[in-house]
Amino acid sequence: MDQSTLNTILIAIIILGATVLPFILGTRLRRTRPNVLWIGLLLCFIFGPAGQVYVAGWIPWFLIVLGVCVGTQQFLSPEIAMITMVVSSPLVMYFRMRR
Repeated sequence: MDQSTLNTILIAIIILGATVLPFILGTRLRRTRPNVLWIGLLLCFIFGPAGQVYVAGWIPWFLIVLGVCVGTQQFLSPEIAMITMVVSSPLVMYFRMRR
């Protein structure tokens, strides 16, 4: 194997881990420590829309927050889009856990 093949494999492993880790962590914490507000907010702050996995019934909320994140990137300036993405997922989690 040459260096570019090893780099490609390493990047694929990192991307797979970054994609799967929030879902595994969210489902495990949902079973072991359910409905703890600060855990839900922290997961949403760190992992964005994937943090919605922490509360049951997460699929529609994940898609809504993901749509907001993608939409803000398309239509707003990069600074405003980043603020919106960082704030939207924890805000949605807060309202989901408080109702």
